[in-house]
Amino acid sequence: MAPPELLAATTFAQWIGKRAELHGDRIAATFLNDQPTAGHPREVSWSYADLWRRSCRVALLLADATNRPVADARITVADAHPPRALLLYPPGIEFLAGFLGCQIAGWIPVPTSYPKPGRSMPRLDSAAADCCPQAILGDQATIDSIDPSKLSPAAGSIHRIVTSGDLPDQANQSWIAPDSLPDSLPNAPDSLALLQYTSGSTSDPKGVMVSHRNLLANLEAIRRGFGIEWQDPSDPNASVATGVFWLPFFHDMGLIGGILAPLYIGGRTVLMSPTSFLQRPIRWLQAISDYDAQFSGAPNFAYQLCVDRISPDQTDNLDLSRWQVAFSGAEPVLARTLQDFGSRFSSSGFSSSAFYPCYGLAEATLLAAGGDGPAEPKPIIVKRDSVRSGKPIITETGRGSEFQKLVSCGTASHESELRIVDPETCIEVSPGTIGEIWLRGTAITAGYWNRDQENAEMFNASIAGDSSSENSSGFYRTGDLGFLHQSELFVTGRRKDLVILRGRNLFPQDIESTTLETIGAGAGRCTAFAIDSGRGEALAIVAELPRHYDDADLPEMVRSIRRAVIDVHEVDPRHVWLVRPATVPVTSSGKVQRHLCRERFDADEIKTRYRYDRASGSEQVPIPLPTISAHPKPDERADILLATQNWMSQWLIARAGVDPIDVALEKPFTDYGLDSMTAVEMSGEIEDWSGVELTPIVAWNYPNTASLSEFIADQIIELACHNST
Repeated sequence: MAPPELLAATTFAQWIGKRAELHGDRIAATFLNDQPTAGHPREVSWSYADLWRRSCRVALLLADATNRPVADARITVADAHPPRALLLYPPGIEFLAGFLGCQIAGWIPVPTSYPKPGRSMPRLDSAAADCCPQAILGDQATIDSIDPSKLSPAAGSIHRIVTSGDLPDQANQSWIAPDSLPDSLPNAPDSLALLQYTSGSTSDPKGVMVSHRNLLANLEAIRRGFGIEWQDPSDPNASVATGVFWLPFFHDMGLIGGILAPLYIGGRTVLMSPTSFLQRPIRWLQAISDYDAQFSGAPNFAYQLCVDRISPDQTDNLDLSRWQVAFSGAEPVLARTLQDFGSRFSSSGFSSSAFYPCYGLAEATLLAAGGDGPAEPKPIIVKRDSVRSGKPIITETGRGSEFQKLVSCGTASHESELRIVDPETCIEVSPGTIGEIWLRGTAITAGYWNRDQENAEMFNASIAGDSSSENSSGFYRTGDLGFLHQSELFVTGRRKDLVILRGRNLFPQDIESTTLETIGAGAGRCTAFAIDSGRGEALAIVAELPRHYDDADLPEMVRSIRRAVIDVHEVDPRHVWLVRPATVPVTSSGKVQRHLCRERFDADEIKTRYRYDRASGSEQVPIPLPTISAHPKPDERADILLATQNWMSQWLIARAGVDPIDVALEKPFTDYGLDSMTAVEMSGEIEDWSGVELTPIVAWNYPNTASLSEFIADQIIELACHNST
């Protein structure tokens, strides 16, 4: 049971404040910096007292901004417009103070993605237009880097507040007692804890309204599901449950599962940047080993990346034996990935019984379904065609493309109810029949910001003909499809048009708009959808071209489409098919039929003028490391240069799916259409075997294979000469 001092807390802020009083000296959060400098050490940690004190400072800054004392800042239910603040922070723990500071001051925190210097910020623009925030909070460097000309008028006019560095004397001296906060008011649990925009389209943003009641209920559901005990506040020498996470804080899994869940139980969260993981996946597992972490997790692609990118020699000092909960969610969980990861890292002490496949979404705060503690995954085998027909046929054995394995996501989380319902008739279906997943419970949110009609339809649905319950209303329609087998949930797909890639939710309409803008005048219809790549989902685009388009220009058009989609949406399409007008199927009212187009795509029934297809397994092909002597001399530079050029060319072909005939030493990397994640992966692998640090500035200065290979060869020789002296 939770410590009795916490049971009176009605908001998350008050919960953490009481923990700061109970065990203020205990480490709450640690950030690992993969590029330490004099001003930014390798490790930065805050105790619970540090976290609370810094959060109180931010609360006082916000109180000054509105000329309202913190004690009077809590907004009542009758007030429909509490102040909002966009949180704009780089990876680190300063975000925590901004997040909690907003809650202490009665503001609503709105996490948003960290901006790229000198670039437009469509996610910030869309969130600003939707929730009309009163302030943007960030650290000094981020606030200074904002270019007003890159922002929309709505975002550019928002007041900006720096929450790091030197703060006013009043703020430096303040400690706000959690019992002094007006959280004991009857409405406090139902006030908003945050607005979550992680699943929103930039053209049609939706801010999920997460209340304190929702948040605390879901954190308790996570604790129970994971089987994590409360951390004893009375024993300062007791070991503390620790989690390690790299997902961004504007991702619901990163924020609630990675940051807030460890703090809720009185444990410790160890954080690193997403780029740090993507560059070198071993960093994630090494941190789990170094900090004796009991729980951690990520989307399926992260486990697959570890299998594909971590070599056996990197795991010599890896100890994963204390990893008790390895949760996987946010995108389809693949049985093969779990099996490969378990086999690959069993020699490092990892046990497959630590796996915790789960199903969640922002509208349910986070966790919606999972197991009763971690356990060895037991996938079922079904006939693929039977899944499409809606009545999965389960078999004991089966191999080949006509069969697929599905992983159980457990049962409804604590204080939640899960039903499978026919989406057309709204009648509950029998076990073993695919239908729409409907949810009800304490953690289910009230809906989206300023979308009353949509909320009434989606968050207050009723099951037709339900005689088993006196109250059959109040369900949230997820738009996801699945079925129950032996009372456990198996997720099979989505009704709603949504593409989930590497844990990110992308709306096809946004991708289609970018594609049509790239094609330009005369463009026809376009459809974007997710396809099964064998190692997760991938993006496919089918676009109609004007009739007059010259065939010789089609390869360059594909490259232009890929560049545009990568630049705007940070994902590289695996397939781009260019077709003639009137090829993309539409309804009688002219709406694109994405599902029908995908079926024709899978059956290879679409006639194309030109198609780009990257091999589905191309990223996973092993690439031999360059042969370089342990102590290279200057006269070996030519050999090192040639080896580096050959390795980089092989990498582009094997990992990025570039056609061998397109590889050229002087060709800019941008012409290959590398998305941001692929570029980060390449730089990380180069650093692994060469020891040469590749920063974004280096990549900018050496933008092709020839120049970058020259730089790497020079650095290898220079490092060798320096070490020899």
